Amino acid sequence: MVREFMEIEDPRTFRKVAKQSPLVIRRDPFLFAQYFAMMFFIDLAGLKETEVKDLFGALREKMIIVGRTVEATSIAEFIKKRCST
Repeated sequence: MVREFMEIEDPRTFRKVAKQSPLVIRRDPFLFAQYFAMMFFIDLAGLKETEVKDLFGALREKMIIVGRTVEATSIAEFIKKRCST
């Protein structure tokens, strides 16, 4: 499991890493891309609007948007949490 998150501030560098990742996770205001055992991220709030649009355009096919996160140690715990909400 990934335990280190490395911030990339330059959109071009993040794009380079994200192109190598099978998918890019969008959880506003961040984008995450796993590369081998490391997770790279970029804070979209710190970018210009044109830089954000360029990243979204370049990574559109790989991007998944995460709306909510549920922590669970097993599928059974996940189901129990989901059914109780």
